[in-house]
Amino acid sequence: MLRTVDIAHAGQSSSEALILLEVAISKAKEEGVVAVKIIHGLGSGSIAEKVRSWAQEQKGRFKAVIPGEDYNAFNKDAVNMRSELSNKQDRDFNSRNPGVTIFWL
Repeated sequence: MLRTVDIAHAGQSSSEALILLEVAISKAKEEGVVAVKIIHGLGSGSIAEKVRSWAQEQKGRFKAVIPGEDYNAFNKDAVNMRSELSNKQDRDFNSRNPGVTIFWL
């Protein structure tokens, strides 16, 4: 299962958004979710920057972290992650969307 969590449109600060991110990731791991797609808005926003920075700090915690702009059929991690999904439909796949980041758990 690919779970989608929108942390960009709830009107919180970037610090509050990071708390939502951490809770969403932890809950998804506990529930056996394959991956979490975080909607953080475009890359120039502070939430997007904080999410990408946080992902770098968490190196080794995830099978892969896939930026939306690299979430396509030419990305080995994206293809391998999607092979674990029962429902492969996702409008952001192959769309080069910089407003999302996928965490493969």
